[in-house]
Amino acid sequence: MPVTSEDTWVLTHAKLVLPHEVIEGSLRVEQGVITAIDPGPSAVPEAMDGQQDMVIPGLVELHTDNLERHAIPRPQVR
Repeated sequence: MPVTSEDTWVLTHAKLVLPHEVIEGSLRVEQGVITAIDPGPSAVPEAMDGQQDMVIPGLVELHTDNLERHAIPRPQVR
């Protein structure tokens, strides 16, 4: 993952879901905490390209077609 330092990284070109709006912009993370949200692309050369993906705090998409089978197996199904 491109980083600006060991514990700091920037994501740019993303759709950021905020409490009252969705913006196309950038965010900066320092030691696991979002420290800045800015509209528009980042000027940081090492910023990761979000490729217009949506960023929604607290939402983690595991994207596996097999997870449900292990987490909540249906009775009498192998």
